[in-house]
Amino acid sequence: MEFQDLQHKEWLKIYIPEAVCAFGGNYSIHVKKGDPKRLIFHLCGGGASWCEDSAKWPSVPETSEKYGHVGLYTVCGDPQPEVFSITTGEQDGLHSTTEENPFADWSEIMVSYVTGDFHAGTGDFTFIGADGQEHTIHYHGYTNLLAILKVAKDLFPTLDQLLIYGESAGAFGVVAVSGDIMDAWPECEDVTILSDGAMMPYDGWSDTARRLWQCPDHIASAVHTDNIALDWCKALYSRFGDRPRYLFTCGCRDHVLMLFWHYATDGQFIIEESFGEAFRENLQNMCKELKKLTPKFSLYIHDFMKEELAPCVQHCIFGNASYTRRHIDGVSPAAWLVDAMNGKQYDVGLELLEK
Repeated sequence: MEFQDLQHKEWLKIYIPEAVCAFGGNYSIHVKKGDPKRLIFHLCGGGASWCEDSAKWPSVPETSEKYGHVGLYTVCGDPQPEVFSITTGEQDGLHSTTEENPFADWSEIMVSYVTGDFHAGTGDFTFIGADGQEHTIHYHGYTNLLAILKVAKDLFPTLDQLLIYGESAGAFGVVAVSGDIMDAWPECEDVTILSDGAMMPYDGWSDTARRLWQCPDHIASAVHTDNIALDWCKALYSRFGDRPRYLFTCGCRDHVLMLFWHYATDGQFIIEESFGEAFRENLQNMCKELKKLTPKFSLYIHDFMKEELAPCVQHCIFGNASYTRRHIDGVSPAAWLVDAMNGKQYDVGLELLEK
């Protein structure tokens, strides 16, 4: 089926021949046909490979079944379902085609994340795997993005509104590459950038961006602290100022971000109370820095819990039912986003960072 043959709000899987997955597999994106002038450009998440040790542990069955290790990053596209991410748990969120979703009529490009590099790399890295053999990982997230943008421009030549959204690893990526995405539609003045769940302190981010991922200079040169997402936010604002809207959301004790932070710190994929308190303090400092960039940087901090996660909280809230059905101070994430895009920007849940 061709894109032009789709019905309104129907999805299509499109292979990108110039793009590649981490270990060389075929690469695809998913596209929803909606209003041709309003587009959600969505960067998916799926872990990360930030050092040679982490590269040993891709999210494949062998990692857990043979070596008893947690898979740290997704390495290949979905070989079977035509709309993998849409049919497995995200139907209640920003991607939903039901009336509950205020953005159901928008078009969407869902960018698969299968390179372990926050959608920001261009390099190949050779490492010794858990099997003792030499392997090469393709950190081609940025290279893939450039190929995707060519397809995107053919499908949507001009835009009136653009929502650039990233979740988890994509939440880091969205502040790294939103400038490149905006450059594809320079005529579009109504741009919103939404980062959903991005904070992982790590002293080696600069080396990761330069040596491992080989990010292009405008991305790598911005990284100089242990907070790569904040560094990229500052670089993005330095270039574009108040032209786009900036939105950031995160759980006050995000369980996935805490797990990865703990692993990056001492190699243990566990949650400890001390990390929970330290995470809250780091997030509080990050939010203060974001507000220093511009008072218009809108924040949504939440404590949405699942019973099995307590006292930690949910990771990412725009790809699931929390998006419309849960509230902080009477405001759902969906309502906060709609208000921001209608010119009413405000913060939600900052008091959760004071506890």
